[in-house]
Amino acid sequence: MSIKKYVKALIQTTTKEHLEEIYNQLAAITQVAKDDKYKLIISSPLISGDKKVEFLVESLGIKDQKAVNLLKLLAANKRLSQLPELLSLLKDAIADITGNYKGYVYSHEALAESKIAEIEDKLSKKFNKNITLEQKLTDRSGVQVYVDSLNVEIALYEEDIKNRLIQNIIRAI
Repeated sequence: MSIKKYVKALIQTTTKEHLEEIYNQLAAITQVAKDDKYKLIISSPLISGDKKVEFLVESLGIKDQKAVNLLKLLAANKRLSQLPELLSLLKDAIADITGNYKGYVYSHEALAESKIAEIEDKLSKKFNKNITLEQKLTDRSGVQVYVDSLNVEIALYEEDIKNRLIQNIIRAI
């Protein structure tokens, strides 16, 4: 049984605004799921599904009843360990429904807002989607644009340019 059917059922039974609200309440799980204690609690056969749901609801402060019911359904079907995958699919589905996609620009130095806006505009036109980019600084020299939901990655690194230039010079000799 695939986790996709839970996402599909959720999409069919709620509005896009409510989907975003559910996603926002559950999104913290992606960070918590990396913790060994979380994995131990979720995978333990000694802890009941109800206790696992109670743990998640309390630790994440989930208030939305539909989100709680989703967690209960996943617990009943022993699918809580697949919650990070479900959230990734839900994020992609929300982006498809709304047409709004979020991506990142990784660079060594901060780029001007006008440059980021220009990249957003060109990507939005190319993919016919509304793409917003958030800048993140990295220690690698160059620029990388990454939009996960659209499987788009464009990268240009200084080392790569130098290596290609050297290869072209060697070929010319």
